[in-house]
Amino acid sequence: MEVYKWPEEATGEGVTIYATNGASLARPASSGGRRVEFFVGFSPEFDDIAPSMSLLGSYPQSGGDVSPGQTVTLGGPLWSGAAVSTFLIVPQIEDLLTPLVLPDSTHVHFCQVLPISESELELKRLKGAVWLLGELNDRGIPTWRSGRRYL
Repeated sequence: MEVYKWPEEATGEGVTIYATNGASLARPASSGGRRVEFFVGFSPEFDDIAPSMSLLGSYPQSGGDVSPGQTVTLGGPLWSGAAVSTFLIVPQIEDLLTPLVLPDSTHVHFCQVLPISESELELKRLKGAVWLLGELNDRGIPTWRSGRRYL
């Protein structure tokens, strides 16, 4: 599993983007035969996320659900000293990255992920992913910061 990095000045999104390359090689991982890759954005850049992104990229091989709003909890902190061990697959109103059509006509969808805390995971279970994202936004929590505060 590879993790690619695009610096902030190259993305046009105001963040450095880290994306998996290899998750889509697993069997189709969601309904409709879609394949997936994952990406996350940080400002400032935060290379410590790369090992956890690599582990996340192998998740589709286990047959786990990678639908928007689902979560993937890894076996430990997402980076050294982190208070988080879970990625939320962010529901999107529209695709930030256009799906890639492969030569065999299957589509690779790029799923944005967000590191969330245990308390945020519980709130997501109780109220849903869209509610959680709205609450983070309403409270002005900069989700693109590795050292952000958590709910």
